[in-house]
Amino acid sequence: IPTISLYADDVILLCHPSPDDIVAVKEILQLFGRASGLHVNFQKSVAALIRCDIVDAAHAVAHLGCPIVEFPLTYLGIPLTLRRPTAAQLQPVVDKVAGKLPFWKAWLMNKAGRLAFVKAVLSAIPIHQLLVLAPPKKTIKLLEKIERGFLWAGRAEANGGNCHVNWRRVCRPIQLGGLGVHDLERTGLALRMRWQWLSRVDDSRAWSGLDLQFAPEERALFFASTTMSIGNGQHALFWEDRWINGRAIREIAPLLYALIPKRRRKSRTVADGLHANQWATDIHGMIGIPEIGEYLSLWHRLAETALCDAPDCIRWKWTANGEYSAKS
Repeated sequence: IPTISLYADDVILLCHPSPDDIVAVKEILQLFGRASGLHVNFQKSVAALIRCDIVDAAHAVAHLGCPIVEFPLTYLGIPLTLRRPTAAQLQPVVDKVAGKLPFWKAWLMNKAGRLAFVKAVLSAIPIHQLLVLAPPKKTIKLLEKIERGFLWAGRAEANGGNCHVNWRRVCRPIQLGGLGVHDLERTGLALRMRWQWLSRVDDSRAWSGLDLQFAPEERALFFASTTMSIGNGQHALFWEDRWINGRAIREIAPLLYALIPKRRRKSRTVADGLHANQWATDIHGMIGIPEIGEYLSLWHRLAETALCDAPDCIRWKWTANGEYSAKS
């Protein structure tokens, strides 16, 4: 069964490269065109082969009737790749930012005007990419180089003598003595917190239940920014969440936590763990005296825990209402 993603008039189909699947998908698209009057233009469509052998590639070329392109490809402005995008693959974003520089107007703008342009235009262009992926540091440096050059010199590049203030200070909030320009790396990190948040609070998402991959710094920030109020224990993770008086087991019993297999850490809920003390069966490996001490201490803490019928509630520490906000 093919997987489909629809957004406005941009459609992407994912299917197996077997001849039967390709023919079936093409016939479905043709039937859809005859039924709705919205015909697919195969000459304007493209197909990308992902890890296909030579035989599958030959069948795809023979049956699709549309141009074959190399993977990765761009969908909704985001490069689709099998691994983290390289600086070369994100160079179009850098070029787009550079293309927005109004060189002929720069000399008519004072520094306040150029600052407003940097904040409203140049910093806003890569936001879509920062929301989805973590660009390489080289890409971040190139984008900040363009912003810095335009702010201080009205061009795409500025030498050290033209830069009156350290860029890290420029990126501080105004109330902390900065100019309020977005630090792109930190902004992207804050924006990408939404995916971990939604994975915990919104089960209606199409990707709900998948083991989403996040960078270690993204997981660390999310862990430091959230607490869990326990209700029925059905959604709170026993080993990962901060559900014991605002603390996680990794903080209370780090040696014991290290003996838990990673897969079990991500799947054991509080309700499951407390039922007949099933959490104790997750412990694997050699146990010494320090681990036994943590085990007994944790046992006594958990004996005082009582669940109720209310759902678990995850809270964002940096907002008054407990809801995630990138601005926080």
